[in-house]
Amino acid sequence: MLTTIRAILLLLLIVEITAEDASSLTTLASTSTSTAEPLPFQTDKFDRPWECPNITKKNVECSCDFPHTLRCTGDRTALQTINSHLKSSQGAISLLDVTVTGISTLPAEFLQDVALHGLVVSTGELRRVNDNAFTGLVRPLQALGLPNNLLESVPTLALAQLNGLDRLDLSLNKLHTLEANSFKSLASLTYLDLSDNLLSQLSPQAFGPLKQLRSLKMRGNRLSVSALSALRGLKNLEELDLSSNLLIGPLGPNLLPSMPKLRFLTLSENELINVQQGALVGLKNLSYLSLSHNQIDVLEDHSFKYLSTLTNLDLASNRIVAVSSASLAHLENLVTLDLTHNFLRSLTADLVIPLISLQDLKLDDNDITMVSSDVPTSKLKLKRLSLADNPLNCDCTLLDFANWLSNSPLDEEEKNSAVCATPPALENGILVQVSPGSLLCGDPTPPLMTKVPLAGAQLTLKEFRYDKSGVNILWNVEPCSESYTCDSLIVYEATGSSEVEIESKTLHCDARFMANPCSLSVTIPALNLQVGHKYRYCVVLLVPSDHEDLSLGLGCSDIITLTESQIITNDSSVSSTILPAIRQDGHRITGVHVNVSEQGFLHVDISLSSYEANSACELFVVVFAGEVPLHRKKLNCSLAYAEMTGLIPGRYKVCASFNDESFHVENESSGRSRCVEVQAVKQSFELIILVIVVVSCLLFITVVVFVRSLVKKLKAPQIQTQCFLPAQELEITHKAHYIKLLATTKV
Repeated sequence: MLTTIRAILLLLLIVEITAEDASSLTTLASTSTSTAEPLPFQTDKFDRPWECPNITKKNVECSCDFPHTLRCTGDRTALQTINSHLKSSQGAISLLDVTVTGISTLPAEFLQDVALHGLVVSTGELRRVNDNAFTGLVRPLQALGLPNNLLESVPTLALAQLNGLDRLDLSLNKLHTLEANSFKSLASLTYLDLSDNLLSQLSPQAFGPLKQLRSLKMRGNRLSVSALSALRGLKNLEELDLSSNLLIGPLGPNLLPSMPKLRFLTLSENELINVQQGALVGLKNLSYLSLSHNQIDVLEDHSFKYLSTLTNLDLASNRIVAVSSASLAHLENLVTLDLTHNFLRSLTADLVIPLISLQDLKLDDNDITMVSSDVPTSKLKLKRLSLADNPLNCDCTLLDFANWLSNSPLDEEEKNSAVCATPPALENGILVQVSPGSLLCGDPTPPLMTKVPLAGAQLTLKEFRYDKSGVNILWNVEPCSESYTCDSLIVYEATGSSEVEIESKTLHCDARFMANPCSLSVTIPALNLQVGHKYRYCVVLLVPSDHEDLSLGLGCSDIITLTESQIITNDSSVSSTILPAIRQDGHRITGVHVNVSEQGFLHVDISLSSYEANSACELFVVVFAGEVPLHRKKLNCSLAYAEMTGLIPGRYKVCASFNDESFHVENESSGRSRCVEVQAVKQSFELIILVIVVVSCLLFITVVVFVRSLVKKLKAPQIQTQCFLPAQELEITHKAHYIKLLATTKV
């Protein structure tokens, strides 16, 4: 199929033999013989309709796709059969397309005395062309195709016989290099196809003889930017395809040498990263430029300064996020712009204002959410516009654009390509079908937050303290006979009539391990709290029910305005307002509150009955494991807060005292010291399992070592004394694969 398509292209573009060409075909045929008499086929060739030659041989099958074309397939003997038939029907066939198998070398003079305009030979196995393969033809070929073979170099000597060749197709071969003399005899060549080879090196003189070359296709090779300098001198080139190569880096002014007549340039499927200012300066007549499927993310200002003749620009499948008006400022003649499959965020005036001749704009599959209000819809001359697969935000800013789109000359499919993604009420709605009254601006009114219920029967606020270290809250749990565990602490900030959650953290506590489960102390660091703001504090408990389920116990404070050095109590003897420090003759420790963090830290907060800011007051906090002190820390009474780290799972006693040595019961009764017991962290089953595994491994290794040593002792060799028997020697022979035991006798 591929060979057939190439044959048809050669026929249509070069050898267009029609009824109107009858006189020229007769002239070409007459010049192939030295006699002045008409050839036999000329007398009645055009008096009857043209018929496809009937070649019926076992080794070949032929058919005609177009008049005066012959397509044949066969084995290695098919060439001789075809040659014999063409000799007998001179001039009836203009283009021959041959696909044969079993041939690695195209033989010499295989078409001797045959007149053809075009020839295509494809075997899939052809590695060499005989130097005299094309000698003996009645007239020189105008078009030659050797595609889909295994040629590793250009058959230079064979092509030297075709000095009038106009078109040459060497695509789908294994060419690695073009040498200086590769095309030395092809001065008339206008079309050269070298696509899908392995070309990586080009001699600077490779294209020197091709002064008339107008079309060069080098798609699908391995050419780098440095190899493109070999294109210098192609002053008449009009079409150049360099797609799917290894062109890496910026598209700069000097990527290609000067080619003043070049009109079509394809650089797609490379790794170009941006378009620099004044790119491709030597291509002053370029009308078509394809840069699709690269990695371009930036179009610099005045990128196309020297390409004002462009009418078609393809930038599809790149990484472009935005396009400035300066980058497109010199494209006054641009008619078609393709920006599909990029990352554009909006359709702006910068994209359309500089392009005064633009008629076709393709923006499918971008991230366009809006059409800027400064887009001059009344001046748009677009005949085609596609916005499919863009997440449009259909609000009031799209009113003008939606009105223009509805009344534009675009076809219905293009009008319906603009689809809303937001707001939710208009999701998947076609923009031109949305009523103008539905295109609204502003955010929808958020639902009012339901107030968190106040404290219930389970938890009530007993004491609230705030200083620079944070907030310390003491909750009263009723009934305290209930077993419970802590779940979470939630802090809400009150703003106007609503409350917003600003912090939620996990709490760890278990009433079974608390000295006084009726009182729950909670500490909140002051990191996210601000003086003067209003907050509500809530604690959630998990309380077991009768059916092995858990129910929630919730307690919340009133909204409290945070102020400096704040103390609030909810006791009948003390007003629930901010109280000054109560002066007494001495200080008393009224409570020690301990919280356990997720990481196993102990947060200790000490409550004092009175404290003067200017007095020298010190506190000592000690953590005991049994009767052994593990941690000791000295505090100032102004910051009666401490954090203990490095504790392993277990039960501890935390004591606070004004004296480093006075942790006694009598001091507790006098208020000079106070202690509480706490379960530091929940038992870590993972740690226990790890310890068990390690101990088991050690025991196993010990047993193995002991058993091995015991076995060695039991299997120790017993040496028996033998009289008059000499020691045996072992000799390993080199020629045999066995060991011979030699018995020797010593005298």
